[in-house]
Amino acid sequence: MAASLSLLYTANLAGNLSLLPRLHTYAQRLKAGASGPSLLLDLGASCQAQSWHCRATGNRSVLIALDGMGYEAANCEGLLEAGSRAKLAQQVSLALVDRWHRHTLKLPSLDRPIVLTLQPLRRGNLEILLEPAASTQLEARALRLQPVSACQLGEASVDLRGEPRLLSARIHDMPADTPPNPSIAGLVEFVENEARYYASKRDLPLA
Repeated sequence: MAASLSLLYTANLAGNLSLLPRLHTYAQRLKAGASGPSLLLDLGASCQAQSWHCRATGNRSVLIALDGMGYEAANCEGLLEAGSRAKLAQQVSLALVDRWHRHTLKLPSLDRPIVLTLQPLRRGNLEILLEPAASTQLEARALRLQPVSACQLGEASVDLRGEPRLLSARIHDMPADTPPNPSIAGLVEFVENEARYYASKRDLPLA
């Protein structure tokens, strides 16, 4: 069994696709220093109505990009209509978590599942709540994570030997000179092109 689990997370991206290639580079840099399995998560507010591609795609654009970046799950509460959520869930590996849908994760290196949810279930498994809290804390097997801004990555490490225990938690400011990942830059371009197509079908402005 793995001795620890590392978490990296974002929040409040607010439709800023241009940040993602650099965030990916920085996330991969931080993941390289992790011991044991690691998860990449988003705590919500990935899209906003002011972003043209969010309007054009029904708030799917950033979620599609996060899927391509290897995120395990994202809080999509309030972002997707039921039909849109069901269709997107068939197209991505990213777990779409909201008040009605949680995700149970089974990793080969862990002896019991981890639950990604918005509300604690108190059923004995480690639960990671994908909704920002006032501070990062682990209580009664429910891990709450403090919020981060769009240019930050949160990090938490949990000891999994016996009763789960929070080892560390910190917020990283992405360095201004972080280079963009070329593959993710290409993914963002693809997502924007798809959004332009949907915008043209609905006669929506690209601003």
